[in-house]
Amino acid sequence: MGRRKSVGDYFRAVLLIGLMTIWILPTLFMFGNSFSPSANFSRDPPALIPDRLTLQHYQTIFALKLLPRWTLNSLIIAVVQVSAGIIINGAAGYVAAFCRRRWVKYVFWTLMLPIFVSGYVLLVSQFVIVGRLGLRGLPAVYVMGIFWPTGIYLFRNYFRTIPLSLLESARMDGAGEITMLLRIILPLSGPIVGLSVVLTGMGAFTAFLWPYLNLRVPEQQTFLVGIMLNAVNVYAVKDVGRDLAIGCMAFVPYLVIFALASKYFIGGLTVGAIKE
Repeated sequence: MGRRKSVGDYFRAVLLIGLMTIWILPTLFMFGNSFSPSANFSRDPPALIPDRLTLQHYQTIFALKLLPRWTLNSLIIAVVQVSAGIIINGAAGYVAAFCRRRWVKYVFWTLMLPIFVSGYVLLVSQFVIVGRLGLRGLPAVYVMGIFWPTGIYLFRNYFRTIPLSLLESARMDGAGEITMLLRIILPLSGPIVGLSVVLTGMGAFTAFLWPYLNLRVPEQQTFLVGIMLNAVNVYAVKDVGRDLAIGCMAFVPYLVIFALASKYFIGGLTVGAIKE
């Protein structure tokens, strides 16, 4: 027989349902009112539930000439940053996990410092770095989105759960460090790789400030930067419904990426962050 539910169990269930409702109501409000006619928002008080539905706001957005190009740019940036990020951050985590040199520990914790600093504080340093490297436009966006300190930390912790005997066997068979990383370690690290795909992909799709500062040519802009700047510069009249529709479209990449790699996301958080 199962354990009888106590008053505390019911209380926790009610509390979780209440918190979930508080979290999801703004999202439902945004989605529902993105189909609301613009006239509904000029009422006093405004209508929270649309009395009729319209596709006007989405039609306005999909009519943008450069929307397919912006979407393609975001996909390319996401693929480049995710692929390069897994290899580079994974390699850094591999060194931090298995290299026994004393200086590696100090280098590792130095790489962790950006975790404790706001991204806005790092903007000047990022501009200095890309300027010294001679990078502008899309290359600057690619490079600055690859380095992920939290990913290095999680890769390192996850790699430490892999038995050392497996690596020793590979070395005895003549495998080099790069071969072991690409053909043994990363294939065995599905959860943390999935977590990297989810978080890096979401970051690439929803990044605004750095792409905005570097991509000044409209044809090079990303999905979010393009539609946001178009909404600000083209439409003189503030349209709440259109802004809500833009918010819904910006939310779609989160749902798609998380739906495709949700089990790896949960596994990477629970396994990669436990062992130290």
